[in-house]
Amino acid sequence: MKWRLRRLHLFVPESWKTSATIRRLLFVLLGLMVYFPLMGDVLPKTFDLRVNTVSDVTLTAPVTVEDTEATEQARTKAASEVQPVYSRNDNITTHQVKLVTYIFKKAGELQAKQELTPEARLKEFKENVPFALSAETLQALLTLPVPALHAAAQETNKVVISIMQKGVDEKVTSNPELVQQRVNQQIVLADLDSKVRKVVREVAMASIVPNLTIDEEATNALKESVRRSVKPVMIYKGEVLVEKDQYISEEVYRKLDAAGLLEQNASKRPLLGLALFVTFFVAFLAMYMAQAHRNVYKNNTHILMFSLIIFLNILVMKIISAGQTVDFFSPGYGVPVALGSMLIAILLDTQLAVVCSLLFAFVAGIVFNYESLLPVDFRYLFYGFLSGVAGAYSLGKATKRSRILQAGFIVSMVNIAIISALYLLVSSTVTWRELVNAYAFGALSGVLAAVLTIGFLPFFEGMFGILSPMRLLELSNPNQPLLRRLLMETPGTYHHSMMVANLSEAACEAVGANGLLARVGAYYHDVGKMKRPHFFIENQMNRDNPHDTLSPALSKRIIIAHVEDGVRMLEEHKLPKQIIDFAQQHHGTTLLKYFYHKAAKMSDASVLESEYRYPGPKAQTRETAIVGICDSVEAAVRSLSRPTPERIEQLVRRIIADRLEDGQFNECDLTMQELEIITRTICETLHGFFHNRIEYPDDKQAAVNQA
Repeated sequence: MKWRLRRLHLFVPESWKTSATIRRLLFVLLGLMVYFPLMGDVLPKTFDLRVNTVSDVTLTAPVTVEDTEATEQARTKAASEVQPVYSRNDNITTHQVKLVTYIFKKAGELQAKQELTPEARLKEFKENVPFALSAETLQALLTLPVPALHAAAQETNKVVISIMQKGVDEKVTSNPELVQQRVNQQIVLADLDSKVRKVVREVAMASIVPNLTIDEEATNALKESVRRSVKPVMIYKGEVLVEKDQYISEEVYRKLDAAGLLEQNASKRPLLGLALFVTFFVAFLAMYMAQAHRNVYKNNTHILMFSLIIFLNILVMKIISAGQTVDFFSPGYGVPVALGSMLIAILLDTQLAVVCSLLFAFVAGIVFNYESLLPVDFRYLFYGFLSGVAGAYSLGKATKRSRILQAGFIVSMVNIAIISALYLLVSSTVTWRELVNAYAFGALSGVLAAVLTIGFLPFFEGMFGILSPMRLLELSNPNQPLLRRLLMETPGTYHHSMMVANLSEAACEAVGANGLLARVGAYYHDVGKMKRPHFFIENQMNRDNPHDTLSPALSKRIIIAHVEDGVRMLEEHKLPKQIIDFAQQHHGTTLLKYFYHKAAKMSDASVLESEYRYPGPKAQTRETAIVGICDSVEAAVRSLSRPTPERIEQLVRRIIADRLEDGQFNECDLTMQELEIITRTICETLHGFFHNRIEYPDDKQAAVNQA
């Protein structure tokens, strides 16, 4: 079963790996892998409950929401308690002062009519007075001396103006004792005799009327202000809404409805919002990969692995979120968000891992949203994103398992720093116990991410045929069975492979290709020569060349066979397909020129060029193409009698030009600019191999002796 898992990727048809239809389906699958695990976090579980029944479960609020009905009731009550806003009408005061003036003026006019009897004057006065005054006061007004009458008029106007300018409402005028008290306060110091004082008191009391009216606009504005000042009535997450076996009243039912726990009123809008978010992010990932990571985008097995890593990371978050019921546990800080970022960085690409950290951060903000009113808790969003980025970048070019543990430690330190920043931003008081608890789980998050990465890495490497730097270093170990055999049985080919590996790695690094992959591929590219080692010139030390006695056709079959033999041997030793590709593609469909021209000279009939070409395929990647170039260059340079820099450069350029004209680079992504960089890099590396040697005295004497 283990072998099957390791080799499963080899049995996937090539058409499946590159099919655009399959690629679209895989991105749809990725969206579903993100959507379904998060449904329960955006849509609370609902229950079929009714008013005037007994609950069979204990329910707590799944989210913090506003109790809109209770809030409206509180605001209505607060608004109803607002006192009306009054505005003073000074026209009423002016009118009353005029009436007071008229009364005293009328009294003076009637006093001047001596032809009228006292009874007639009283009757006429009573008919013209606008106030209800006692007969005694009316009689006093008609009998007061003119100076006293004028003094009383002035004092009365003064009292009325003073009281009414302060504002008089209906509550005041409805209480005669209160009116009298205010009037007495005004006339207590007035220089009046008792008779005049009594007249002034009664006329002033009769003249004071309400001059304050309700300002509807100001009153409504005040009520609205009071309504807005009432804080919303909240139902907080975790608040017990109904206990088991508790009677469900109208109030309890309303709270259950507000919390979204009732089946008949459950809103589906959060699911639509989640679907839109997932669709947007998956579409963004697809476009980003198509533009920036075409090698991943074009390989459907990589997309499938990418999707499984994302699903795995979300699944780990969901499992750890179950710890929210434990009082001392801080699951949001303990979750290993960096797990997915670290796996993607090692198996695919660091920049892609950074982009995916944003997705993991949003998922963490949704899954661990315990208090926020929004669908995402931005504390865990920031924490998850920065933790994931730290995990992706801290790995670097991880070539050892210990490097992953070091990256986990770095993530732990970053997590602690992020937690400190988040708590400093929170205005509420935080206890040391809470802070230490959060630090502990933040540190655990980094360690757990590293341990899980190490644990899952072999599974993804074997299942999908991914060659991580660590796996490549394992394959480059000289104690590998094939490499050990290559050294022992074909030392010339082994040395040739080492030289090709050095050239290939330098050239790949110069153009941004995978130098380590090219080096390891070069180690194994000629293992097929072990089957017939002495038919290859690098292994013919102190031997005659057997090809001198063979026909060109037979020599051609022996030389070409080393490709097929190498592929077969690598498959038998269960090496990854990417390594096998180097053995299969490093010659492409190039022509064996020596044997072709030899056959043409020996035969009178025309010789088909196609019969003397390697079967291919041509190089499919930049790495295999570069190894093919370096393989030809190393063999050719070794044959030079005087490898000067100029001759080396001419040879390298001729080999690359021949391959370019022969169409050997048509199926890989090498550009003309990259070919120029490769040429310069190979020449510089070869100059280091064939540098001029200093002639020491012993060497000079040896040269003289030989002469």
